[in-house]
Order: sequence, then C-alpha cells, then structure tokens
Amino acid sequence: MDLSGGLNYEEYLMKSTEEQSKALEDVYKEILLSEASVEDIREIKDPINIMAFSEGYCPDCTAVLPFIKKFAEENSNIIVKIFPREGNKEMLEEMVGTARIPTILVFDKDMEPKGAYVEFPKALIEKMSRLNMEEQKKVVSEYRSGKYNSIIEEELVEILK
Repeated sequence: MDLSGGLNYEEYLMKSTEEQSKALEDVYKEILLSEASVEDIREIKDPINIMAFSEGYCPDCTAVLPFIKKFAEENSNIIVKIFPREGNKEMLEEMVGTARIPTILVFDKDMEPKGAYVEFPKALIEKMSRLNMEEQKKVVSEYRSGKYNSIIEEELVEILK
C-alpha cells in the first residue's frame, strides 16, 4: 500500500467545494470524543496508517471523515491519507469486496491490515437489515445528521486499537 498519493485532511478540504468543506467543518465542530476514546487513541504507541476513500459529494463521508481528523489530532502516530474512490474502485473491491464510500482502511506501522470501516458502522448495518426500505432511509438520514456518532466513534476506535 502506497500512501504517498493521498491527501491530508486539509488538502482534501482545499480540493472540495466550498459547500463540501463547510459541511465537513460543521460536522467536525459538533464531534466531541468520549473520554474513553481519547484515552484509547492517546495510548497508541506505534504508527497507525489510515487510508480513507471518499468523495466530496458523499454525505456519508462527511459524517465519518471528521472523526479521523479528530483522532489524528489526539495522537501524532495516526497518519491519515485520503484518496478518491474514482480510480481506486478495483483496489477497494479487491481489499474489502465493494467500492462503497466512505471506506476507512487501517494498517499498522508495517502496513499490515488492522481493519476496515465500510460505508456504515456494522451495528447500524445490522439494525437496518431488519427494517423496511422507508425505515432504512430514516436511519440513514439520522446517521448523516449525527444521531449515531457514538457508534461511528466506537467502531473506528476499536479498529485503531
């Protein structure tokens, strides 16, 4: 895995439209990490490499990427590079079986895989699997508005540990 072609968070913001950047900044301002998450993140001693696949137009990416920024601010061992899905679909399908976004791939210092977050938290996917289409749309809307931020945070931190 080559991280050199990825953008850091600030570069990603600069490449986004003004509307997309504002949406990311608004979500970022609303995120308050739990004390337990901050403690877990700060305890990471070895470098963690994160490859985030995103597109500026994606509201699900907007819900997730600010968490990655917050994590990196808490621990300089967390290195984040953001890549577009376009041009990387084949690699994503090979690595996680789908090219959905956001996809967050986490690697240890030797670039050995630690885990992946694909589109939605697993707990939310499980919840939605029991719902009809209208109820699923409601849950996705709530997800995008921040109702399930604690689930996003919990799953991402678990992958990093």
